[in-house]
Amino acid sequence: MPSIMSFINQHTLTGSGFGVEITGLDLTALNGQTRALLIDAFHASGGLLMIRDQGHIDPRHLRDFAALFGTLEYNEKYNPAFLLPDYPEILRIGNTKENGAYTALFIKADPLPLLWHTDDSFRHPQPIGSCLFCIHTPPEGGETGFAGMTAAYDALDDQVKTRIDDLETVHSYNHLNEMLRQKNPHRPPLSEEMKKQHPPIIRPLVAQHPVTGRKALYLPLCHIESVQGLPEDEGRRLLTDLLTHATQPAFTYMHVWRPGDLILWDNRCALHAPTPFDESQHLRLMYRLTVNGSQIVGF
Repeated sequence: MPSIMSFINQHTLTGSGFGVEITGLDLTALNGQTRALLIDAFHASGGLLMIRDQGHIDPRHLRDFAALFGTLEYNEKYNPAFLLPDYPEILRIGNTKENGAYTALFIKADPLPLLWHTDDSFRHPQPIGSCLFCIHTPPEGGETGFAGMTAAYDALDDQVKTRIDDLETVHSYNHLNEMLRQKNPHRPPLSEEMKKQHPPIIRPLVAQHPVTGRKALYLPLCHIESVQGLPEDEGRRLLTDLLTHATQPAFTYMHVWRPGDLILWDNRCALHAPTPFDESQHLRLMYRLTVNGSQIVGF
């Protein structure tokens, strides 16, 4: 009888090698071999793992899958009404409502330019990974883009690497909030208490991954207030040029969701970006899990 491993295939998602799709896998029937394969594939791919056709799994399987990669968060900072009953690790994200009230955290995505980011780089420890599982998706829109920062760094010429390797950046929740307020004036300023809870922190512009040892651009531009040691205009121009380089087609994958799709990404070496959809006409619902673990080297 052939091994279960003989039915499992891997398909690279981008020309640069960033991202991998795993097929032939049933998350209700993981064993030691398949668990090891998933972890190895996640790191070898530059931090993007995509698995389709898992609509038959239940929340327990989803929780157990995400826990392979680190310690799960319990989403204490969110409205309890947005959490899946009996599974506080699972946050519902979407525009579902009951009796006129949202039953999921609704995050309205902006049209172009996409808001490329990693989750919560302005806090320490940062969640190292995030997982999305698709329940409902609109017929158009609502895609999610992913960009591989290891492949993008590797493709830079040596002169640029020498220039940026030792640079540090200031990540600020207040900077992000003020930027979002420009397009959403109803969004309130951060309270003084929130500013105290999330003061600006220093991060490397080039981060070393604690597991693979590889370098990656650490470039959630919307979170970065400044580049230390550079004039504001020069720093902003450098960051913008690097992000333009890092979000070229060779390093990016745009996922068109189907129910039963599962994606896990590594916040330490991958960016992601949502795209909008017509929430007045269509339903979108995702389950999100957040993973904690070893932090980038250099912080």
